[in-house]
Amino acid sequence: MNYELTDTQKAIREQYEQFCAKEIASRATLLDRASDEEAGSLMRENLRTLADQGYMKMFFAEEYGGTGADLVTRAIAGEALAKACPATYLSANASALLCGLPVHRFGSSEQKERYIGRIMSGEQIGAFALTELDAGSDTTGIKTTAVRKNGNWVLNGTKTYITNAPIADICIVAAYTEQDAGPENGMSTFIVEKGTPGFTAGKPLDKLGYRGSPTGELFLEDCTVSDDALLGEAGKGFAQVQQILASGTLSIAVASLGVAMACLERAAKYAGEREVSGKNINRYQEVSFRLADMMIMTDVSRLLIYRAAWAMDMDDPEASVLISCAKVFAGESATQIASMALQVHGGRGYMKDCDVERLYRDAKLGEIDGGTSEIQRLSIAEYILDRFAT
Repeated sequence: MNYELTDTQKAIREQYEQFCAKEIASRATLLDRASDEEAGSLMRENLRTLADQGYMKMFFAEEYGGTGADLVTRAIAGEALAKACPATYLSANASALLCGLPVHRFGSSEQKERYIGRIMSGEQIGAFALTELDAGSDTTGIKTTAVRKNGNWVLNGTKTYITNAPIADICIVAAYTEQDAGPENGMSTFIVEKGTPGFTAGKPLDKLGYRGSPTGELFLEDCTVSDDALLGEAGKGFAQVQQILASGTLSIAVASLGVAMACLERAAKYAGEREVSGKNINRYQEVSFRLADMMIMTDVSRLLIYRAAWAMDMDDPEASVLISCAKVFAGESATQIASMALQVHGGRGYMKDCDVERLYRDAKLGEIDGGTSEIQRLSIAEYILDRFAT
C-alpha cells in the first residue's frame, strides 16, 4: 500500500497552504464578527478569490472548464482552506459541491452551460436546499411539494438551516412531485434562481460557530418554474440526493480535519511560548501529552478521509461506510482537539480575541452537519450486521 502523494498533490498542498494562509486566514476572525450584511459581502469576495485560484474548478470536468481533481486531491486542498477559515470552506463547498456538482452530474447540457461556469468563476453562489424543520437526518420526511400546473411546476414549502441561503443566486431544491410514489420514485430536484417569484430567503440565522458562512431559511410560496428547472428526471431526486449527501458528508469530515489542524498548530505554538515557573509549558507532561493526542487524532482523521475519498473515486462498494467512519472520527476528534487547545491556552483561550475560542465554537458542527454522529453510527452498525450476520 502506497501512502505517498503524487507530485501534483504535493504541489497542490503547498499551493493552497501558502495561498490560504496569505489570502484567506486573515479574514477568518473578521468574518466571524461581521454583521450579516458585511459577512455576506466578505464571503462573496472570498469565494471569488478562491475561484481565481482555481479551487472551484477542481469539482468539475475539463470539458466544462474545470480540472477534474480526484477526491483525495480535493481533500488536500480543502484541509488547507478549512484550516485557514472554516466558514469560507463551508460556503465554498456548499456552492461548488452541493449545488454545482449536482448540475454537473444530473443536469441537461443547457443547464450545465448556464450554471457551471458561473459557479466556477465565483460569479454566482449556490446552495443545496434539502433540510426542513422536521426533516434533517430523515431526508424522506420533507414536506415541500412540486405540483404540475399549466405546463409548469409550482413549488411550496420551507427549507431551513441552509448554508448560503441568504446570499445564494442558485439553489437546488428537493421536493415531492408524487408523494404517493414514496421517496424512491416520488422525489425530484429543481434549480431555482434568486428572484424567481414566490422564492425568498430569510435573514441569516444566529449560530454558535461558522458564523461567517451565512445560514438561513428559504421560502417557496406558489413558486412557479418551468420544465427547464427540473434537474434530471422527475421522480429521480432521492437517488440524486443520496449521491449529493455522500459527497457532503465527506466534505464535513475534511472541514473537521482543518479545524483540528488549526487548533493543533496554535496550541503547539502557544505552548512553546508560554512560561510557567521558569519553563515553557510544552515541557510539562500534562501539556505535551495533550499535544501528542492531538497529533494522533489529526493523523488518523486524515488517513480515514483519504481512504474514504479513494474508495469513492474507485466506486468501492464500501465507500459509504468508510465515509461514515471518517466523518464520525474526524468530527468528534475535532471537538476534543478544540477543547484541548483551549485548555492549553488557559484563560487566554477563553477570550474572544483568541483564535481557539472561535475554533472551539466551529468544531461542534462536525458532529452535526452532513449527518449526525448518531446517524453515521447507525449506518456503520447496519453495515456490520449485514456483513457479519450469521
